[in-house]
Amino acid sequence: MKILYTFLIAAIVASCDLLDIKPVNSMIPVSVADYESILLGGYPRTDFFMRTDLATDNVYANLNAPSAPSAALEPWFVWAATHYLADAEDSYWNQLYNSIYYANTVIDNFSNRQPAPDEGNLFETVRGEAHALRAYCYFYLVNLYAEPWDEQNLEAPGVPMPLSAEDVHQSTQNNVRVPVGKVWEQIDADIQIAERDLAGKSGTSPYRFNHLTLQAFKARVFLFTKRYEEAITAATDVINTKPLGDMNSVQPHLDDRGNRAFFGNVGFLDTEYKNEVLFYVGGRANNNIYYYDGYTFKPSTELLDLCYRNPADSTQDYRRYIFESFAATAIDKVQVGPTVYRMFATQEKYAYYIGFKVSESYVTRAEAHARLGHKEEAIADLNRLLVTRYKQGTFVPLLHANFTDAQALTRVLEERRLELAFDAGLRWFDLRRFGKQQRIVHAYKNGIIHALEPGDPRYVLQIPQTELENSPNMPLNPR
Repeated sequence: MKILYTFLIAAIVASCDLLDIKPVNSMIPVSVADYESILLGGYPRTDFFMRTDLATDNVYANLNAPSAPSAALEPWFVWAATHYLADAEDSYWNQLYNSIYYANTVIDNFSNRQPAPDEGNLFETVRGEAHALRAYCYFYLVNLYAEPWDEQNLEAPGVPMPLSAEDVHQSTQNNVRVPVGKVWEQIDADIQIAERDLAGKSGTSPYRFNHLTLQAFKARVFLFTKRYEEAITAATDVINTKPLGDMNSVQPHLDDRGNRAFFGNVGFLDTEYKNEVLFYVGGRANNNIYYYDGYTFKPSTELLDLCYRNPADSTQDYRRYIFESFAATAIDKVQVGPTVYRMFATQEKYAYYIGFKVSESYVTRAEAHARLGHKEEAIADLNRLLVTRYKQGTFVPLLHANFTDAQALTRVLEERRLELAFDAGLRWFDLRRFGKQQRIVHAYKNGIIHALEPGDPRYVLQIPQTELENSPNMPLNPR
C-alpha cells in the first residue's frame, strides 16, 4: 500500500479544511464534531465499482458508436490479466484504503475517549458510522481482490486489513493478506458495533450511514455469506421501514414528453423514484460510462429484453425507460443502438451513484426465501416489487404454483439482475458468488471475441502492481 500511504500523508499535509489532520502547523481535531468532519471526508468520493460492470454480461460494445472509450476502460472489458494500464495507479484499491484510514483515525481516538455529556449522542453516531464505513470498504475490497465467500475459500488470501490508523506509519511495507474468512469476520464485528451505536438515531443525510442503511448492508452481507434467515430478518427491517418507489409516478413525464421523457438533462432518478434510494456514494454519476447516446459501452440487450417478457398480456415495465434508446432514425439505430443508460441525467445535473435502495432488500429477501425452499414467500416478494414497476392495471401477479423451486430461484435472480443493474457493482459480485459458473463473451475491436470462462481466475482482480512492489512477498492472484 505504498501509494496509498503516500497519498494519505500527502492529503494530510496538503489539506486546508477540517479534513486536515496533520499534527503540526495545522488544526488538530479536538471535539467530537471535529472528528465527525474528518469522517465525512473519508466517505468514498470517486467511482469504486462502476467499471466492474464492464466485465459482466450487462454491457456490450457498440463498435459503430462515434465516441470511442478511453484506453483505461479496455482492460476491464476484455478481462486483461491486470485491470489497469502499465504504471497506472489502482484507484479502487487506493480509494477504499483511503476511506479505511479515515475511519480508523476516528475509531482510534474514540477508543479511549470519554465524550462530554452534551456530546454523547454525536459521539455514538460518529463512532457507529466509522465502523459501518470500515466494514463497507472491506466488503468491497474482499469482493474485488479475493475469492468470494465460500466455506472452501475461508483460508484463501484475502486483503490487507489495517485496523488502526497507526498502521499507516508502522506497516507501509511488507503488508500481509489476511485470510478471506478473517476479513468477513471483521466486517461482521464492525457491523455489530455500528448497529449498537446507530440504533434509535435518525439519519441526517442519504450520503451517510444510518441505522436503516446499515440494515440494508447487513442483508447484503448475510446474503453473500449464505446466512439466509438472517438476510430475511435484516431485509424485512428495511421493507417495514421504507416504502418502495412506485414507478407509476413517471407517467406524467411520459405523458408530457413521450419516449423522450428521459433525455438530456432529465434522468429516471429525477422523478419520485429517487425517494427509494437509501444511500448515495461515489463521484459524479452523470459522468458514468454507459449512457451517452454515442458512447461505445452500452447496457446489454438482455437487460432490455427482461423488460419485455410478457408482451401478450400488455404489461408495461417502466424500467425499459432506463435502458431503451428509442432510436428514431436509421443512423441512430446504428450509432446509438437499442440501449442506453438513463438512470441519471446526461448533462448538468449533479448526482451520485446508488449505493443502496429499498428494492435491493426485496430481491435479497426473495432470493433468501428461494434458496431456503420458500417458493411462495419468494414469489410474493416479487409481486410486491413488480406491482410498483409495471404500469397500473397491466401487471398480472405471478402464481407460485406455476414455478418449481428451481424456476422460482431463476425468476428471482432475473429480477435481481434487472432491478440492480449498474447499482453498487452488484452484478459482478453476484456472478462471483454464484460460483463463477457463467461464460461471458464480449466482442470488441477488429471483431476479436474475448471470453471469461466458468471458474476463470480473472473473476478476481489482480493485486495492484504498486502494492506488489512494496510487499514483494504478497501472493498474487492466479492468472
